[in-house]
Amino acid sequence: MRKMNLIVTIVFTGSLFLHSSLHSNANQGEQNTKSSSSSIVSVQEDPNNKLGLISIIRKIEEASTLLKEGKINEAEKILLTTKSWLTDFSNYHYDLYEILKKQPKTISASKIEKAHALDFARVRDQSNFLLARVYIIQNKLKEAVDLLIQIIKSQPGSDLANESYKVLQGIKFSDKS
Repeated sequence: MRKMNLIVTIVFTGSLFLHSSLHSNANQGEQNTKSSSSSIVSVQEDPNNKLGLISIIRKIEEASTLLKEGKINEAEKILLTTKSWLTDFSNYHYDLYEILKKQPKTISASKIEKAHALDFARVRDQSNFLLARVYIIQNKLKEAVDLLIQIIKSQPGSDLANESYKVLQGIKFSDKS
């Protein structure tokens, strides 16, 4: 199996926030948030916020570590939890966006919610990619195919979508071109 080297890129309301490998230390995100103590910290950037992305990224990193240690079932359990959590929170933020964009007074808030929805969706796809790798190890190929195709549909043309397609080819779901 190829080395899993996932890159998480999270964009908070239009500004680059975190660019780290899933195999890196979660403290990098904390250092980025502390670099500008005079600026307003987004709730998503707050390392103590249990509802923010930093918290969930730490769980994904933990699952990645468990996977590297061969603790497949433990990694799967964490990733299944993050999958549901990220899907729900992406949908919640999108629902808020849909509501807030209808009122002139809440247009700027709607843009923030849309950005949060996209952030959660991107991280969801990263988590799903790792879960697909777990499923491939467990020989649950149908489940892996489903997740990989969801990623490609979610962000066609992205590096993650291209990597997902390569994995589909690698497990012989699709032919190599």
